[in-house]
Amino acid sequence: QRFEPPSEKRQRLRVVLIFGSPGVGKSEVGRIVAERLGLRLIELAELAGGEEADMRTVSVRAGSMLRREGGVVVSHIPFKPRGLMPRRVIVLRRNPLELVEVLRSRGYSREKVRENVEAELIDYVYVRALEIYGPRRTVQIRTSGRTKEEVAERVLRALRGELRSEEVDWIGELEANGSLEGLLRLL
Repeated sequence: QRFEPPSEKRQRLRVVLIFGSPGVGKSEVGRIVAERLGLRLIELAELAGGEEADMRTVSVRAGSMLRREGGVVVSHIPFKPRGLMPRRVIVLRRNPLELVEVLRSRGYSREKVRENVEAELIDYVYVRALEIYGPRRTVQIRTSGRTKEEVAERVLRALRGELRSEEVDWIGELEANGSLEGLLRLL
């Protein structure tokens, strides 16, 4: 086992990154995780300063804020906080058929529903997180069919290294159960 200076070890335990497409449950799950860890929930909009997200600015702000006070960051855009490398990052995943309903209930336009459901269908957020953090640090967790409390518990287990990344293949699953064509017609 590699020696870690105490400050680096503490930082990693105080920094949680939860990524996922809009509508997968990041904010609700993040709120529970933050509460259980005694950390503050930080939304991407807060890091972006209410502006269109320039990810370099977000990275610098996140790095500075997290080094000072830690926190649970939730974002639909995977990024690396400047100067930090968390031990694990979480990507939440939701069945695209459920996601259509969630996004419609939020009043998303047809185009935004299509864009976000397609991103979930092709693993966009997960693949981007893998590119940044690699497979050893990136853990994907399904939210479909689970309560937000159950998902939060899985996130905490993953952060402790007790849960491996769950297998997610939406295209294969939807094809196997005959609902892929129906989903594509909805979009």
